[in-house]
Amino acid sequence: MIDNTENYLDGDVLTIVSRYEEMIKANELYYFDVHEFENIIDHYIEKNKFSDAVKVTTIAIKQHPSAISIQIKKAQVLINRGQHLEALAILNKVQGIESSNKEIWLLKGNIYNLMGKHKSAKKQFDEALTKDHENREDLLFRIAMAFEQLNQFDLAVGYLEEALRLNEEDSEVLFELGYCYEKLGMDEKSIETYSKFLDINPFSDNAWYNIGIVYNRMATFPKAIEAYEFALAVNPQHSKAYFNLANALANSGKFEEAIKHYIEYLEFEDDHASTYSYIGECFEKLNEYDQALNYYETAIKSNEELPDPWFGMGLILMYQDKIDESLVYLEKANKLDSDNPDYWFALASAYSRSESPQKAVRAFREAIDLDPYDPTFSITLAEFYHRNEKVETAIDVLLESCGYNPESPELFNNLAAYYMLSGDLNATEHYIKKSTDIDAENLKEIFLQFPELEENLQFKKIIAAYSA
Repeated sequence: MIDNTENYLDGDVLTIVSRYEEMIKANELYYFDVHEFENIIDHYIEKNKFSDAVKVTTIAIKQHPSAISIQIKKAQVLINRGQHLEALAILNKVQGIESSNKEIWLLKGNIYNLMGKHKSAKKQFDEALTKDHENREDLLFRIAMAFEQLNQFDLAVGYLEEALRLNEEDSEVLFELGYCYEKLGMDEKSIETYSKFLDINPFSDNAWYNIGIVYNRMATFPKAIEAYEFALAVNPQHSKAYFNLANALANSGKFEEAIKHYIEYLEFEDDHASTYSYIGECFEKLNEYDQALNYYETAIKSNEELPDPWFGMGLILMYQDKIDESLVYLEKANKLDSDNPDYWFALASAYSRSESPQKAVRAFREAIDLDPYDPTFSITLAEFYHRNEKVETAIDVLLESCGYNPESPELFNNLAAYYMLSGDLNATEHYIKKSTDIDAENLKEIFLQFPELEENLQFKKIIAAYSA
């Protein structure tokens, strides 16, 4: 909400507040002028003592019934208490008397904003802008913040952009505009704006941290790492920067460095379970399975409801051919998060190795239904059917997947291989052609997956014809 108060906690105001509280305690009535009442009200608003603030406005209105500013203050207090319609009634009344007062329009804008009527709020705010031409930049910023606080970033941006046109070096505007662009997914604009802010304030750890988030989202990990390192150089206590730096390093394949920063993060925050799980994943990527299992187990002890470490444990045990043990952990992960296609896929892979074909097929199907745009799930299910001598069913699975992945050469290669195994040369040639039209290099992978076709002269002749 737009804040209409300033910090009034100076000595004079505290003296006035003490006198007011003395009056209440003595159950008497002292005189205060309008300005003094305004200061007392603002004091209680600053302290979030809204009931006391309402009481002050009631007394103030009795002493100064024609004071519009007291009526406005009362509306402001009511807004803070969530009494939006009562506040709106007061503002509509005083607006008929003093329509040129921008605070009335601003407060009405706040009310509509808080009620979710953002277009109506914008109309009120825009009217407020017509009432004050001298402080336009400040007013634009205040309106933008009102929208930003309610996550209405698209509305906030317009006001911030206008404010920036008035003053291109306003660092507050630059920072908030960069933040709004970030939230709207306008990554290039966000980086450009944050960079302008950093030209003015190079020692802002929050700006370096935020620009790191944008680079990380863009998968520009080296620049993300650099940004997080700058944030930590400015403020070594910026805990989240350690965590995000570790994530960026892990995404760059620098798992040992990532582990170091995850461990540093543990010194700052209480969310240890997730961090232990991330460390376990890094050790898993380094093939240091014993260390990975230790950290996953520690994560589970810290929070048994976190699915990731259960999943990680299950994967490693499956790598180690401990299928029965693996299933315990993978089933638990799946129970904690049944909407994760990767969990279903891993569970299907484990079931397929545990002589549970029906469970395997069901789990593969769940993974495919949750994410039909990942052809790996369908390709693996087709392989499962192939191993069980159900080539026609494997073909049906892949044809279904083609509807979601019409540009996947891997799918077409597999279809070509299965059609070859079923003796359909025309279909084989059709899918080899479709594959090579997208990426001829993928043909090299066919024989790795289907070594039984290496001695098939007809298949090799078709491959040769389209790889020339």
